[in-house]
Amino acid sequence: MPKPLSEFLTREQIESIRRPIGSAWTFPAIAYTDEDFYQLEIEKIYKKRWVATLFDFDVLNAGDLRPFDLCNIPLLAVRGNDGQVRVFHNICPYDGCLAVIDPAEGRADIVTPYHGWTYDLEGKLLRTPYWDGTREGRLEALQDKEVDLVPVPCEVFMNTVFVNLSGNPEVFEDYIAPIFRSLGEYDLENSCVGHARDGKPYMDEASVKTNWKTFFENACVNVLHENFVHALYAASPELPRIKEDGVPSYANIIDDNLLALSYNRLDFKHTYPHVEAPHLGKDPDHEPLIETFGTLYPNFYISASSQSIEIAYVLPDGPGESVQRVSYHFQRDVALAPEAYEERKVVHDFFYEAFMEDGRMTEAVQKARNSPVYSQKFYAPFWDGMHHRLNQIILDDLEAQ
Repeated sequence: MPKPLSEFLTREQIESIRRPIGSAWTFPAIAYTDEDFYQLEIEKIYKKRWVATLFDFDVLNAGDLRPFDLCNIPLLAVRGNDGQVRVFHNICPYDGCLAVIDPAEGRADIVTPYHGWTYDLEGKLLRTPYWDGTREGRLEALQDKEVDLVPVPCEVFMNTVFVNLSGNPEVFEDYIAPIFRSLGEYDLENSCVGHARDGKPYMDEASVKTNWKTFFENACVNVLHENFVHALYAASPELPRIKEDGVPSYANIIDDNLLALSYNRLDFKHTYPHVEAPHLGKDPDHEPLIETFGTLYPNFYISASSQSIEIAYVLPDGPGESVQRVSYHFQRDVALAPEAYEERKVVHDFFYEAFMEDGRMTEAVQKARNSPVYSQKFYAPFWDGMHHRLNQIILDDLEAQ
C-alpha cells in the first residue's frame, strides 16, 4: 500500500489548498516530483476513476488483440466478432503468465503463450490441450475453478476506450454527462474520426517530461498563458480573452469533473484558422455558436470547434513524464474523403503546433519544481478558478478512505 497523504503534506498545507482562491495555495513541489506521492495518486485516482486508456481503432477489426498497461497493471483489449471492444485483465488464470504478449490482428481466438489455453474473443475458456493428460483437455476437470479471463468494466465514447479498475464504477453515462451538457449544440455521437492519407484513423502520440497534473493545469485550465506561449494567439487582436478591462470574453465551465472554457466563436473570428468544411451541429441549418475546450478529470481532453473536435487522453508514466495520444473528429464526409485531407491537415497542424509550445512550457515548470526555492504557488482569481477547482478534486480523491 502507498504511504498516506499525511506523509507528504502537513495539515497546514492541506488547509491552505482548501482555502478560497484569493488566499489559497497550490500543491507543493513534492506532489509533482516524488515517486511515493505518485504511487498514492495511482492508488487513489487512477485505480478508482474512469480512465481513458486507448482508442477503439487500436483494435480496429474482429479478432484484433492489443495488450497494454494501466498503472503497471497488464490489460488486454479485444475486438469481438460482434464488433464490441472488451477489456480483460491480461492474465491466464492457470499459469499467471500474460494471456497475450504481442499485439495481433484477425485472430479467431486467444491462445495463451505459456501453456496454450485457448479462449474465445469474449474471454471464455474453450480448450486446455494436454492440461489433464488428454490431447484436448477436459474442461469438466476445471468446473470448480475460475478459468475465464477476468473482464474489466469498459466503455467507448468518441472512439476512446475508458476502463475502471475500482470494482464499483460510477455509472459511465453520469461520468460523461457534463460533456453533453456543455456541448449541447453538437452532434457528438455522429462525428467521425479523421483518416490519414493511407485511409486509417489519424492519431498523434508524444511524451512530455512533466507531471500529469501539470499537463492538466495547462490544458484548458490555465487561460492566461495563451497569448504569451502560442504564436497564433500572440498574433490575434482578440487575445487575451478580455473584451474590455475586467470583462472576460470566455466563461469557465466547472461541472462536476469537467473543467473547461467556452466562448462565442464570433468573438474569435480573427484567431483560429478557417476550415472549409461542414459543421458538426445537431441542426444542419445552424452552425454551433459556442466553442469549448476542456478536460474531464482525470485524463480525457476535448476541444470542440464548430467544424472539428480534438480528442485526446494523457496517461502518467511516473511523476515526471506523461504520454499523450490525440485524434481529430469531423463531419463524416470531411473525416473520410481523400479530397478533404488538406482540411484535416489544417486542424492537425494547428493543434500540433500548440502542443509543442505547451510541451516546452510544462517541461519548464516541471524542471523548476526541482529548485530548493520552489514552494506552493498562489492563484490569479480572475483567471485561475478552474485550476483552484482542479486541486480541490485531486485533494478530495487523495483524502478519500
